[in-house]
Amino acid sequence: MTEIAFSNEIMQYINMASNILKIDVIDCMVTEDKLIFIVRKGQLGIAIGSKAKNLEKLRRLFKKNIKFVEFDEDKERFILNLCKPYKINKITLDGSGESIVAKVEVATSDKSKIIGRGGRNIGIIRKLAHRHHSIKDVQIA
Repeated sequence: MTEIAFSNEIMQYINMASNILKIDVIDCMVTEDKLIFIVRKGQLGIAIGSKAKNLEKLRRLFKKNIKFVEFDEDKERFILNLCKPYKINKITLDGSGESIVAKVEVATSDKSKIIGRGGRNIGIIRKLAHRHHSIKDVQIA
């Protein structure tokens, strides 16, 4: 994992979410309409909460959509977690070190959704994959 520098805004989001949910939030990405929180492995269920009550609590507090992603040391599993809820057929990693490229085979019906309008969703996936596993690129096939 590369060293991640957090802005004051990001630190406030992480601290508030950690304190409210009583979990370990390790990263946060802010987009214009969404907050994506990376939580420690095994804490995803706690983060979402029973009947998604924790998710709703944060959505009301921050007035943004909330997405939780479970961190994983395994690069393929982490990319799979980043791509949820879309149907992933296969993930292959090519290269080594700092030049790893992840190729994600997606169900045809989910291809445009995982890319997102203007490449927004895939851009988020690429940034988080690079931040946590130094993956150079994520390509959708």
